[in-house]
Amino acid sequence: MRRRSVSPVGVLALVGSVATTGLAAAQSARIDAETFGGLEARAIGPAVMSGRVAAVEAVAGDRLTIYAGAAGGGLWKSVDGGLRFKPVFDRHTQSIGAVTVDPSTPQVVWVGTGESWTRNSVSVGDGVYRSTDGGETWTHLGLAASERIARIAVHPKDGRIAYVCAVGPLFNDHPERGVFRTRDAGKTWEKVLHVADDTGCADLALDAENPDIVYAAMWQVRRLPWFFTSGGPNSGLHKSVDGGSTWTKLAKGLPEGDLGRIAIASAPSKPTIVYATVEARETALYRSEDRGASWTRVNSSSAVTGRPFYFSRLVVDPGDPNRVYKGGLTIQVSDDGGRTFGPLGIGGIFGPSYHSDVHDVWIHPKDTDEIVIATDGGLYLSHDRGSTFRFVGSLPIPQFYHVSVDMAWPYNVYGGLQDNSTWFGPSRRPGGIANRHWQSLSGGDGFWAFVDPTDPDIVYNEYQGGNLFRIRRSTLESKDIKPTPRDGEPKYRFNWNTPIHVSRSHRGRLYYGAQFLFRSDDQGESWERISPDLTTNDPAKQKQDESGGLTLDNSTAENHCTIFSIAESPRNGSVIWVGTDDGHVQVTRDGGRSWTNVSGAIPGRPAPGCRASRPRISTKGPRSPRSTDT
Repeated sequence: MRRRSVSPVGVLALVGSVATTGLAAAQSARIDAETFGGLEARAIGPAVMSGRVAAVEAVAGDRLTIYAGAAGGGLWKSVDGGLRFKPVFDRHTQSIGAVTVDPSTPQVVWVGTGESWTRNSVSVGDGVYRSTDGGETWTHLGLAASERIARIAVHPKDGRIAYVCAVGPLFNDHPERGVFRTRDAGKTWEKVLHVADDTGCADLALDAENPDIVYAAMWQVRRLPWFFTSGGPNSGLHKSVDGGSTWTKLAKGLPEGDLGRIAIASAPSKPTIVYATVEARETALYRSEDRGASWTRVNSSSAVTGRPFYFSRLVVDPGDPNRVYKGGLTIQVSDDGGRTFGPLGIGGIFGPSYHSDVHDVWIHPKDTDEIVIATDGGLYLSHDRGSTFRFVGSLPIPQFYHVSVDMAWPYNVYGGLQDNSTWFGPSRRPGGIANRHWQSLSGGDGFWAFVDPTDPDIVYNEYQGGNLFRIRRSTLESKDIKPTPRDGEPKYRFNWNTPIHVSRSHRGRLYYGAQFLFRSDDQGESWERISPDLTTNDPAKQKQDESGGLTLDNSTAENHCTIFSIAESPRNGSVIWVGTDDGHVQVTRDGGRSWTNVSGAIPGRPAPGCRASRPRISTKGPRSPRSTDT
């Protein structure tokens, strides 16, 4: 098919034609892949802040071969110990949940798509892929409806046998979750462990001496737009001694009642020893010395209990069954079989030598001083058993929530990133754009960032939960301008991803949304509330402080009944449109004095709110302490 080149002027002309000829012309206009076929994306970085790496795998050799699976940036490969990386999965799903190299044939690589660290911003996958040439080409092997895969384990002597641990969909029941087995390298699959359509597999491990012994952690989990619950009666730890054909639920010594997410690890040098972190009313680390037949609780400190749904990776040192690593806000290590833990790479007043939020760990099987960790801020390598870490600054995998541009020439690009602040950088530069050309503006999870149209040195940006700042770019002077309730007003509900709108018709005017719409005419120095509650204001969906299930977790991600989008008419500043996350579309034509709910006039639009029932939550017994991250 011949590709047509379309200039930017041509695109603008097409948009203008649609706007003037009305809806009928817009519906009849042919806009397809061929319309923009002549335009090519140009990479402008950056890698200076990297991004969330959900899974890491490596192959020992003269130099390490490393595979880094990004939460939203695909799979990357290095053959020189992490100095340089290249993307090897760009034609496929970019959210990676699991990466496994065949122990008997290192050129064979398995990938499970859809990360399992189940934030509100988590992406979906489309099943399992396999490469027989070190990642150069891939074959899709099915399980497309699984959405999220936490682990893949390959038989160490027969690479045709593999097990897939599928979390499954987060927002609904589905039968394609649990443990799947293939005996023909993925041509066919058997679902060998399925507890319920609302319960997936969170972790899986093989016994190093007898790979027919398989451990699987089953996890009952559900997300709703306004709620998250981890745990339930269907969660539990299971074991098979016949390669997955039959299973026994393990219970002796483990906590009673509802369980949540479980991490499982078998000691490679002494497989009779098995470890598990078990989310429960009192989350703790358990140790077994008889291959899971019985368990002893060994640690319930914050080093192992924090945020189980997001930090649930256990790794045992390949040469020492008593040295255990646990991912978390920092990576924790124990040298006494889990009884005590301490952080790795922590020194001085500057904290850890790596980004927070550690999701995966790889340890060299013969030289255990070599460690690779995957974090929300990228990949880090240690050559001294975790005393210090080196950042990999060549992985351009940041997760931008939003981007905007200014009117400079060449223009600059601004964007907020998942757990990696707000940044700006040039759209082009002589000699190319390097990491050093990108500059950070603020912290937290960055979302919207806009330059003031009347003062290019002023940037408005926000991070999660409605925290809004006005920043002078030249000096990085920052001022908190978030609207706060007056006496007698209800608590403001700001979305995790709160919208900012900068007016083009009024100098210095901003709009910001909670359940109410706010307007400022002095660059955020003061605010006026110009609307009533524009949401459904459903009290059943405002239980965020209870969110988390077994472990309370409210980082504003579940804030609901909030304003999600704002648009002021570019022709008439009195016309303002607002959309809410619970389904309302409201408009004012007099600058906020009166509002009209026009939701019902949108053809095919579902009724406001969500009709899903609230997930089952047990309320018996004490809860684990609340934990948060950025």
